[in-house]
Amino acid sequence: MILPDYPIQSKENDRLKRAPLALKVADLISSFRGSESFVIGIEGKWGAGKTSFINMVLESLGNKIFYFVFNPWNFTDQSSLLKDFFSTFSNIEPVAKQKNLKNKFSGYAKKLSDYGFQGINLHIITFNPLQKFLNRSLMDIRDELNKNLVGLKKKVVVVIDDIDRLDIDETKLIFKLVKLTANFPNTVFLLAYDRTRVEERLTIEKDGFEGNEYLKKIIQVSFNLPEPDTQDLRKILFNDLDETINGVYGEFNLIGEDEKRWHEILYAGFGNLFKTIRDIKRYISSLRLNWSIVDKDDINIVDFIAIEAIRVFSPRFYSAISSNRSLFTGTSNLYAGLNSVDDEAAKKTRYNELLQEIQKEIKEPINRICKMLFPQLDFVSRYGSDLESTWRIKRRICADERFGFYFQLGIPAGAISESEVANLIKTLSKKKNFSDNIIRFNKENRLRPMLSKMLDHIEELTVEQSEVVISSLWDLEKQIDDKKMAMFDFDEVGMQTNRIAYQSLLKIIPKHNRANILKNLIENTKSIYYPSMFVSLIESDNKKKTRQIDDALLTDEEISAVRTILLKRINNLALNGSLSKEENFIFLLFRWKQWGDEKNVNIYIENLIKEKSGLLDFIRGFIGTVISTAGNYKRIDKKSMRDIYPIEKIEELIAKVTDNDLEKMEERNREAINLFRNPPENDW
Repeated sequence: MILPDYPIQSKENDRLKRAPLALKVADLISSFRGSESFVIGIEGKWGAGKTSFINMVLESLGNKIFYFVFNPWNFTDQSSLLKDFFSTFSNIEPVAKQKNLKNKFSGYAKKLSDYGFQGINLHIITFNPLQKFLNRSLMDIRDELNKNLVGLKKKVVVVIDDIDRLDIDETKLIFKLVKLTANFPNTVFLLAYDRTRVEERLTIEKDGFEGNEYLKKIIQVSFNLPEPDTQDLRKILFNDLDETINGVYGEFNLIGEDEKRWHEILYAGFGNLFKTIRDIKRYISSLRLNWSIVDKDDINIVDFIAIEAIRVFSPRFYSAISSNRSLFTGTSNLYAGLNSVDDEAAKKTRYNELLQEIQKEIKEPINRICKMLFPQLDFVSRYGSDLESTWRIKRRICADERFGFYFQLGIPAGAISESEVANLIKTLSKKKNFSDNIIRFNKENRLRPMLSKMLDHIEELTVEQSEVVISSLWDLEKQIDDKKMAMFDFDEVGMQTNRIAYQSLLKIIPKHNRANILKNLIENTKSIYYPSMFVSLIESDNKKKTRQIDDALLTDEEISAVRTILLKRINNLALNGSLSKEENFIFLLFRWKQWGDEKNVNIYIENLIKEKSGLLDFIRGFIGTVISTAGNYKRIDKKSMRDIYPIEKIEELIAKVTDNDLEKMEERNREAINLFRNPPENDW
């Protein structure tokens, strides 16, 4: 059950022992006698329970009074404020029964609105009687209202809550209302606010007018709600936690190591996060909701309770934890290839960067909780596979295998810090170290932002480092290549790799050496698609003739020499029968046709489609996902198919595929045949 953040209505629900003070305030109201209104301030910080306290005061007064609650958030200007206030006032029982009296309130509100008090300064109100601001007819109505209100058998209590949530002008209007226009006999105002915030809004520095001085003249008596006793708050928190855990696990006992860790986490800072009942309600509600979504058998109770506190009180830091898995769960170096000293420094730097996401007043307790949850943040110690196994068995959040179970509701920020880029660049001295880290970022779904960041630092690399970057990304093609995620998504890994390669050759590698280095990279890479895509890009760039020849990345002759290497690689793939198994088979076919002999390409396709498996490889290669605002769908690109081979011959072969053949096919092959035969309706 979610705990609604509603104020309590009765002293029976008083968990902070404030009912005796509420009774004293009620007695004060009952004993008040005066020709003007009496104003009582209930002061406290947000979430301190001011509304709950007022409800207990009203309960203690019972039927001894008439009262109404005026919501200060409903008005947008002076006129609506006056209209809403006096309309609400006139609807209380003794006024509503007297039509003549109700009309007087309406007339009073209208004349006030017409007369206006927006321009009256706060400090003038304090030192001048009301009559100086109101004309004769308005005063006549006011005198009649005073006589009627004095004659009421009960006092009228006006409650105005949440004044501290108003802006500067709204706050001033509310206090002008209380002091200037609603200062009636037999009337008591109960105003709830955070004094510090209201004083700031009422202060007029240019006039030397202090807000606190003004409040002293408006508020006759004020009560500052005391800070809740720490032990009372903890008792409430623990009771709600017990109830929550019982609802999830049934009868449960905290014993052994978990009991010890809970004690450490509690006194490391967990208990200090809860300053008000509202904090507890917000946390327990979040905990109950999230516990209803995660599988209770996938998590450790103590760890889940602690990480949820971080989520509630510092959501940005929680998100940062989620998106920096290696930092918080790694049992080995964060950056493969850094020595232990550099690795320790890199981790510390990154962690300290993440801590900046936390509000100052709760940074230290959350830092201490975090270090209890993640022993790996002791950057000096080294934790091996034996401890990782123990953490995994106990379902601890610090175990890499368990980490993700705790963040099913988290939204990883995916951010890459400058220190992460700097540390990744340090690993470029060894290609394997750099490649291992690229794979890690890919697993963390942070490769795209990392490549984007690296592009910003391209000019900081040496020629040798740039070669390592390009060759590593090319060699990892099959492990890191991704697809477009939306219609305007042009940040897929392949495109970013192209940008990095292009800018490296343009800004780092001397022009006279570009062709040789590119040829060497292509000859030594395992990849065929990424380098082919890159060469196609710079070839297209040259054909556009958008810049002078001297500014071209490579000359046409140099591009031709590079193409020859790729063309040979494509021919070899065709000869050994693996070309059609390439993920980007059709792209390579078109490059073969563009760079080589079209006749050889036709012969290859004819031989390929003679076999049913080859035919299926061929048509599957033309399946693509159309990404549009109307919805994504799959299609076969028959136009491109026609551009490389007579589509009529393909249609003849597809027509020979029987229903019996279809039943025996794998799902992906059936899909290809059906897409070819029955194009989507929205495929135009």
